[in-house]
Amino acid sequence: MSDCLDVLGIGIAAVDDLIYVAEYPSVDCKVPILGRARQGGGPACTAIAAVGSLGGRAAYVARFGDNELSTFIKSALLHHNTDVSHIVKDTSGGPYHSTILVDGLGHRNVFYDATLYRPVVPENLPFSLIQSARVVLLDHITEPSLVPVAEKARSLGVRVLGDIEGCTESSRQLAMLTDYLIVPRAWALWATGTSDALEACKVLAHTERRATIVTDSARGCYCISECDSTVRHFPAFKVDVFDSNGCGDTFHGAFALAVARGLTVEQAIPFASAAAALKAVAAGGDNRGWDALPTLDEVLRFLEARLTELDGVLLLREIQSRMAAIPRK
Repeated sequence: MSDCLDVLGIGIAAVDDLIYVAEYPSVDCKVPILGRARQGGGPACTAIAAVGSLGGRAAYVARFGDNELSTFIKSALLHHNTDVSHIVKDTSGGPYHSTILVDGLGHRNVFYDATLYRPVVPENLPFSLIQSARVVLLDHITEPSLVPVAEKARSLGVRVLGDIEGCTESSRQLAMLTDYLIVPRAWALWATGTSDALEACKVLAHTERRATIVTDSARGCYCISECDSTVRHFPAFKVDVFDSNGCGDTFHGAFALAVARGLTVEQAIPFASAAAALKAVAAGGDNRGWDALPTLDEVLRFLEARLTELDGVLLLREIQSRMAAIPRK
């Protein structure tokens, strides 16, 4: 079957109620808020919304009912050019419901309720749907995991990108099934027993895959790919951060889109880093949550301004060429 999707996202969705304050308070005090907003969230769900915002062909699968939270998420995904027609009807299901406190430096704490979450199982995914995607993006925060889904995608020859955070034994199993493993520093250190992100990347890369990437917040990321067996550090773009919530998920979605469109891992990382940087800037606070997800044109303009050396110019041309087939919305 010829593919018709760039990225198929499967995993956690959340309705995020964001509260903005100047700084985190101490205990037992009253603090005025600077603003509040309701947005879509969740690792896989935000990543796939980022793919849609960048003009990619995106679809999302979850188990939702007709409750208010499910309706909100589906509407938000449609607004970000994501196909929701494959969402499974489950009267007891729905997204996480999170309250997120964001301070003036862009740091955030997430308080979530997973009562409605029902994991997607292989039976929810027709063979034709999986085979229509160039990349399947899966996440993991807590049990139960999406290991059976990853196994099904791998058996059909479709590349799997794993966004793994939760420190559980099944998260190790899911990591083993990924073609692209992207994990935060904290998980990498836990999984490897090391104390350094670079060393953790080396250890994780002992499992053969297309790429092993350890993200390290504003310090960028470390990567080993099938084309370069040495650990390479990619610094993050320096920007004025307004809101870091969802930046990692934006990176995952943009990276998945980039490799789906034929960019190498080493080319996909700067593209994804630029998308995450723009998400963090959030137009100086004028945009919040998913409204801050960048478009392809915004990412290209950002890279054009930042990649001034010859190698950077050549990289930008390659990105423009590979993304040219994506209609800009």
